[in-house]
Amino acid sequence: MKSDKSQPHNPKREFGGCIELIPARPDYTEFIDAHRIWGFPIRQLESFVLEENPHHENKRTSPPDQLLLVYPEALVFLRGWRLEQMIGPLVTGRIARVHAEKHLGTLILDEAWVSEIHVVPLDSSRLSASPQPAAAKPA
Repeated sequence: MKSDKSQPHNPKREFGGCIELIPARPDYTEFIDAHRIWGFPIRQLESFVLEENPHHENKRTSPPDQLLLVYPEALVFLRGWRLEQMIGPLVTGRIARVHAEKHLGTLILDEAWVSEIHVVPLDSSRLSASPQPAAAKPA
């Protein structure tokens, strides 16, 4: 009898040549800021607002767009360039991860570029990544 290690890896295919499977859609959208990874269920996106970045002040190197995403547990602020191009994929659940690239590298003209991510928890006790230590009680 041959050991499992000597058997070639042959994953079972679900279908033959006439059916094509698409990759599974993600359940969460991840937002990676400078300190942590935040994950929110895609289906819990309540609303969004695309607007001019209020901190832009006509500076050439400052991101002109702001996309506010409203979830039951937090507000997610994305700042960058051409963020309107994210809306379709975002609301149809096709965006799995967003990370900020602070410094513009090779700018692709037909793609959104996120340079800042700010997450504001609506209930800080549930989303706090760094719980405060309990105060010591006198003995």
